[in-house]
Amino acid sequence: MPSSATSHFLDALAQHRVIAAARGEEGVLRAVSSPVSTVFLLNGSILTLPDMTAFLKAAGKTVFIHIDLCEGLGKDASAVTWCARNCKPDGLISTRSQLLRCASDMGLMTIQRVFLVDSSSLEGGIRHIKAAPPDMIEVLPGLVPKAITRLRDELRLPVIAGGMITQRSDVQTALEAGASAVSVSDEKLWR
Repeated sequence: MPSSATSHFLDALAQHRVIAAARGEEGVLRAVSSPVSTVFLLNGSILTLPDMTAFLKAAGKTVFIHIDLCEGLGKDASAVTWCARNCKPDGLISTRSQLLRCASDMGLMTIQRVFLVDSSSLEGGIRHIKAAPPDMIEVLPGLVPKAITRLRDELRLPVIAGGMITQRSDVQTALEAGASAVSVSDEKLWR
């Protein structure tokens, strides 16, 4: 059962199902001026993350930090604690379930990122997620409607499609397959 924060987030996400996947300070500036309600920070460092997160939150955006992609952070519980205390995001994204467990313990929403290259990676992803369920899943590439449907149905968790989505038709296909939302770095799709 989703936490109240996750339920509230999913309700808001239903109103705007495109998530801005922003890179760097310029991407953050463009995300702030876009109509998206949620931003995934896909890079940054211990020097820039607190300001970028604060700027986005001041603009009313929901912010998730992809902790695996940030410079100056270890891949351990201390990195999660630092992010929670110094950046105050709404949630964290990671491929590492141990980081997500720590984030969840700190009251942050969690998104497990799963890369699908073949049916074996799909099966492995399902096993890992069942062992330590996050709040949501982000599947990459987001152009695999059959996998989106299976993950949603088997795991009973919201699925976000991301990666390689470059056209409105890609967004529509992912949503029709059952994705709750789509994360895209292509700014023309943020609008």
